[in-house]
Amino acid sequence: MKQITAFLFPVMLLACNSANNQHPPAQYEEKKASMEDIERSSPLKFLKITGSHHGNLLNQTVVEGEVTNKATLVSYKNIQVEISFHDKDGKVIEKEKNILDDVIKPGGSNDFKIKTGHVKDANSVTLDIIAAVADK
Repeated sequence: MKQITAFLFPVMLLACNSANNQHPPAQYEEKKASMEDIERSSPLKFLKITGSHHGNLLNQTVVEGEVTNKATLVSYKNIQVEISFHDKDGKVIEKEKNILDDVIKPGGSNDFKIKTGHVKDANSVTLDIIAAVADK
């Protein structure tokens, strides 16, 4: 019994020490760098926009919504939003572009509010992100 204990004790110490001294393998770092490259080069794949609209007393259309960043490593800024105004048949009457200056961190989201002139005969509004810049 003493021999087994004498043998197992040093083995247990080595196992504990080796687990604490390990660094992530090089493959992990390569995959992380590769994922960052993908997120930097394709921001539209990782950004999602939702929102709604209403009119105000100043005869403006107010668009309120949220932009969500689904990326894991990259923040985005200067997000260009295209607002499309549709008539009752769903045809596009007018389009307008706006830039959201906020930086959206990985996994985060930001609320926004855009006030624009009233578009006659507009029945609905759709929102699309058409461009964004990866933050440093």
